[in-house]
Amino acid sequence: MRIGFLLLAITLAPHARAQAPDEAPDTTIDPATRARVIDGVLRHLQAGYIFPDKAAEMARAVREHARSRRYDHLQRAQAFARTLTQDLQSVSRDRHLEVVYMKDKVPDELPDAQPSPEERQARAKLGQRVNYGFEKVERLDGNVGYLEIRSFNFTADVVDSTLAAAMTFLANTDALIIDVRRNGGGEPEMVAAVCSYLLPPNRLINKFYWRPQDRWDEFRTRPVTARHYGTTRPVYVLTSDNTFSGAEEFAYDLQTQKRGEVVGDTTGGGAHPGGMRRVTENFGVWVPSGRAVNPVTGTNWEGSGVRPDLPVPASEALRTAHLRALQRLLAAEQNAERRTLLQRVIGQVSRPAPTS
Repeated sequence: MRIGFLLLAITLAPHARAQAPDEAPDTTIDPATRARVIDGVLRHLQAGYIFPDKAAEMARAVREHARSRRYDHLQRAQAFARTLTQDLQSVSRDRHLEVVYMKDKVPDELPDAQPSPEERQARAKLGQRVNYGFEKVERLDGNVGYLEIRSFNFTADVVDSTLAAAMTFLANTDALIIDVRRNGGGEPEMVAAVCSYLLPPNRLINKFYWRPQDRWDEFRTRPVTARHYGTTRPVYVLTSDNTFSGAEEFAYDLQTQKRGEVVGDTTGGGAHPGGMRRVTENFGVWVPSGRAVNPVTGTNWEGSGVRPDLPVPASEALRTAHLRALQRLLAAEQNAERRTLLQRVIGQVSRPAPTS
């Protein structure tokens, strides 16, 4: 199933799927183009946005702005797209919803459409180049594992061997830290694949409701191909305010299943997946057409973000989680030699980082 999180989520901040404003292509637009974009954006939202009543409210607000000539002075494409996005988000509070201008032809991601051979080839090449989102795996002092995942934007079968290699390396650690501070999201299928190493098989971790198809999709853990990490060793998930969408789901899933402790900043707050719909050749609107429903809470993190169990600045999250893991291991350790080692490592990790 194609959820519709853009490939660019791998490398860009979650709220900036297009290029940065100072680097983005731009052009002059006329009143007819502005009117055509407004009509097309509102049409797509009323047809596919997850909440029909909110889509109608957005349409009323934008129409009123247009009647009051709010957009008349906007003669540059990027400024118009940003302003229209701000007006839509001020009503919806939905951070996935975005109007974009692109120099090249905007893709049109129809609901349930399968990727073209060209798209599959591009994703495969990008996957190899970014190691399928797995940025770093190492063993920290005190036998604490560390795994940084920069993207969940791949399917479970594609990431299986890379994920298995990472989890095999980490299999003998006593605690595990998973870092998604720089992860802008991706596919719930990959989220479930990683969770499968930490939870029992066939555990329901998330559901999605899709308005266009009036359909529910469930995501469950599955048997893994490498050594399972188990369900009792401590796990910590590092977050930041740039943690978004599928990466938020990962933190929320482990938090609600009481399998992982979230450490860091409150996340970005985007729980409505969807796809890019073409409005004109160069304008498009990202339409959130689904919503996550957690089986434990019955809700999701849209607008509020995932609130950490241990709130600290994102820059301090790794050291904080490392210390927390070491202290927990020390409290349970009976071997005197091992206790001495853990106490020494705790002392070293506790020292403030040297300033330059």
